[in-house]
Amino acid sequence: MVETGGQGSGNAGAQGAGEEKGDWRVVLQFFVVPLALVAVLVTVFFGLQVLRSRRPDLRATLDDLKSTGGFLLPWVGDPKRWQSGYDLSLLLRSGEGASAPHPELAAAFREARRTGDIKLQRYLALALGRTGDGRAAVPLGEGLDDADGDTRLYCAWALMQVGGDEALAVLRRVAETHADDGVRKMAVFALGQRGDHEAVPVLRRALGDPDRDVRWNAAISLARLGDASGETILMEILETSTPDLARRDGPAATDDATPALNAIRGLALLGDRAARAAIERASRAGKSEAVRTTARLAIESMDAEARRSSP
Repeated sequence: MVETGGQGSGNAGAQGAGEEKGDWRVVLQFFVVPLALVAVLVTVFFGLQVLRSRRPDLRATLDDLKSTGGFLLPWVGDPKRWQSGYDLSLLLRSGEGASAPHPELAAAFREARRTGDIKLQRYLALALGRTGDGRAAVPLGEGLDDADGDTRLYCAWALMQVGGDEALAVLRRVAETHADDGVRKMAVFALGQRGDHEAVPVLRRALGDPDRDVRWNAAISLARLGDASGETILMEILETSTPDLARRDGPAATDDATPALNAIRGLALLGDRAARAAIERASRAGKSEAVRTTARLAIESMDAEARRSSP
């Protein structure tokens, strides 16, 4: 009987220990783990708020661009430098970094190209353009020959932002000679956007470019400069540019009327009889409601301008 009683008390002790462990499991499952998860989420939330509130500092950003640390740098680049390039681009876009020294940016851009850090060189091309410093035309002109297509486009865009004689001279040259259709298209667009009247002969020759988009942009740029050499092409854009038709087994059609809308604006700038007739046709029989509406507004604007200029 003693042995039996001992065994019973032992089972009771084991049972009590099991119940105690079960209680701890319940506490962990329903209290400790959820509280720990909440603590982690709150920490992450406030950490992100701190990062969002952080304002990049121009001097620190430029210093970070000179970073050469990190054993993975030769293979994957340096995320800190990428962030610095991006921050610098944002600073310049907001006007806060207008005093960014050109030599340091140009040196960082060339170094990024030398090391093949594509992401960083794209950010720095944008940053160079946003400085508005005419000296940036030299490194940006070098970047037009980069192996990366996006870098070439960013450099062409940046040259448009820089403006000035040297940048415009580079854009006139590449508008005729560059092998990349995208660069030529951006160059002819930029020449019109900057109002470069010296580019009129270049733009007239670009009307015969083998790439359709280059021809279209050249015609619109000429219209911005008050030259009607591309008027026939503007009418062609207006009459032939239609939304992409959906294939039966393909994706839904996209209604991109942008080329036609730009053609209407170009014809309205010319304002001659042939241009007005083309706009009136588009107001009645345009391929989309956006085209018809824009054409009607263009006619109203032309009429108002005529009334203001009449004696």
